[in-house]
Amino acid sequence: MTDERFEWISKRAYAIWEAAGRPWGRSQHHWEQAAREREIMERTRASADGEEVLARFRKTNATHSSEDDASEAEAQTHAKDRRLG
Repeated sequence: MTDERFEWISKRAYAIWEAAGRPWGRSQHHWEQAAREREIMERTRASADGEEVLARFRKTNATHSSEDDASEAEAQTHAKDRRLG
């Protein structure tokens, strides 16, 4: 992976994390999403800022995000129960 590509993915993953409300334990998910976005940009030769690709991802991930948030909340509840139990 080139330094430029790594830096772009890193910055994008951070932006995704911030947009999601800075949730704990989701860094791998955000990194993978950023890497997928970058791959699509490279394949489609999207504009440098990739705004058209990002708009598509926002639309797609809005539905997936609510499902992921519910799963994450459930996992955190179970983890807390185990610590308290």
